[in-house]
Amino acid sequence: MTDAFRVAQLARKRRTKWWREHNVLAHAVVIGILLAGYLIFGLLIRGIPTWLGALGVSPSGINLLLGTVWCGLGVWGIRTQRAYGMGLTLMYVLCLLSGLLALAKAFALV
Repeated sequence: MTDAFRVAQLARKRRTKWWREHNVLAHAVVIGILLAGYLIFGLLIRGIPTWLGALGVSPSGINLLLGTVWCGLGVWGIRTQRAYGMGLTLMYVLCLLSGLLALAKAFALV
């Protein structure tokens, strides 16, 4: 049991040492992963109304669905992410406000 633990610990130390020696590559990998995630999420969010419209959902139904999702994300984020600072709290507040705006559009209040 301890041999497996020592082997895993040694492998983890070697990986850490390798990434420390290749610091620029490590930063490029992290930035690339974040950029890819941002692009995929952005394309997905941009395409959702079109896809729902193609399925026959009305524009007010799309606004109702997306508004509910954004409000839920905003409320969840504000309740759970207080410890991570003002930046994330501001992002979740903006999610909540955009959700309220989408719900207002769904019910023809705006």
